[in-house]
Amino acid sequence: MGNDGSSIVRVKNLQVSLDHLPNKTRDKEAKNFDAVSRWTVCRLTGQPLRLPVVSDYLGNLLNKESILEWLLTPDKEDYSEEQIRLFGHIRSLKDVVELGNLVVDKDSRLKCDVGDEILGKSSSKLSYPAICGHVFPRRMLDNATEQPKCPVCDKPISKSDTITLNAESTDRDALEKRMIRLKRSNLTHSGKRSKSKKREAPAIGNSNTKRQRN
Repeated sequence: MGNDGSSIVRVKNLQVSLDHLPNKTRDKEAKNFDAVSRWTVCRLTGQPLRLPVVSDYLGNLLNKESILEWLLTPDKEDYSEEQIRLFGHIRSLKDVVELGNLVVDKDSRLKCDVGDEILGKSSSKLSYPAICGHVFPRRMLDNATEQPKCPVCDKPISKSDTITLNAESTDRDALEKRMIRLKRSNLTHSGKRSKSKKREAPAIGNSNTKRQRN
């Protein structure tokens, strides 16, 4: 149900360029690419991130346009088995939260307007409360001495419902447990109530009929 932290779609040219390298060097180069690409490409399609951007319960960054296309393809015939495995939990827009305070700087990089933190270049983890979707440095929440509030909209927030973008393994367990708790209360990632009658996840058909969406 979760993503293991690597990009779903890697640039083909990168794969070709790494083929001649020793295994250890190739692994290091691939990790360096992933560290950058997860902040610059949509995790579902591998296309460059562009506003508006949304996030799922694990902090994956996704183009809203790509999610709309995903939801409008109920049989997922245009997607690979891997894409369906990793993002089958997104069944409606309630399963993602729009990151409303992201902007594009003069160098075409995405950043949040709190502290001018550039995605992928921040010295701090970046997070957003599911209740509002405003991105800010995680340290602002961790250092709060009183009831924490969103620095953008001033809504009261909680650590348990604040999602770290591109969460590492240390954060993922807590995010998985949060989602289990929400499901038991018939709630979605966004905090909105899910449909009372759950739809089954789309079945994965013959892999020969699936193609990677990009």
